[in-house]
Amino acid sequence: MSRYALLICRSQTEAIGLRRHLGQMGVPGEVTRPPRHTRTESCGWAVRVGAGQADDALHRLRQLGITPCRVLPDEEAER
Repeated sequence: MSRYALLICRSQTEAIGLRRHLGQMGVPGEVTRPPRHTRTESCGWAVRVGAGQADDALHRLRQLGITPCRVLPDEEAER
């Protein structure tokens, strides 16, 4: 099981904004590039958060009307 989750965004700007919102909620995150096979058609950036905080973070983001493209386990961080 992965220790991290990737919140996939459409752009670097969107990922930075998502990280800022998460930080205001007390959820630390790191802007990173997802593995190539998980990117959307656009440039593809992600925010890496702890897997244990991902569900709560998503719930709170949805309350603000913010939804990432996808949420995936970060298998790359395990290597």
